[in-house]
Amino acid sequence: MQKRWTDRYVDLELLTNSIIDFLKTLDFEIASGKTGSEYVIFAGDSSYFRIDGYVSVTIQGEPKDFTIKLELHENQKKTRSFSPFLMSMFGLGYFLSKRFQSEDAWLKLKKEFWEHLENILVQLTNSSNIIADK
Repeated sequence: MQKRWTDRYVDLELLTNSIIDFLKTLDFEIASGKTGSEYVIFAGDSSYFRIDGYVSVTIQGEPKDFTIKLELHENQKKTRSFSPFLMSMFGLGYFLSKRFQSEDAWLKLKKEFWEHLENILVQLTNSSNIIADK
C-alpha cells in the first residue's frame, strides 16, 4: 500500500527515525538505509506480529511532496521445504492456519502503522528546513 502527501514540509530523516522507533516498540528487528532521495526500512522477526516474512517501508520524494510505501515480503520457502509425505501426514490445516495467522497479523500491523504514521506526520509537519512558498 502506498500513500502520498503534499505541502507538509516534513523532515524525511526525522520521519524515517520516527517510523524506526515505532517499529522497534513493536519488537521488530530493523535494518535501514538511504539511497539518493529514498529511505528504506526493513523490519522482521517481531514477537508481537508473527508475520511469515518481513516488512519494508520506503519513503521517496522531498519534504514538500513524498510517498510512503508499506509492503509485505512473504517467506514462501517454508511450506515448500516440507516433503509431500509430511504435508499429507499433517494435512494442510496446519499450514493454512499459520498462513491465516500471518495474514491477520499483517492486517493489524498495516492498520496500526498508518494510524501511527498520521500522528507522526501531524507532529512533523513544517519540520523541514525548506521554507514553504507563499
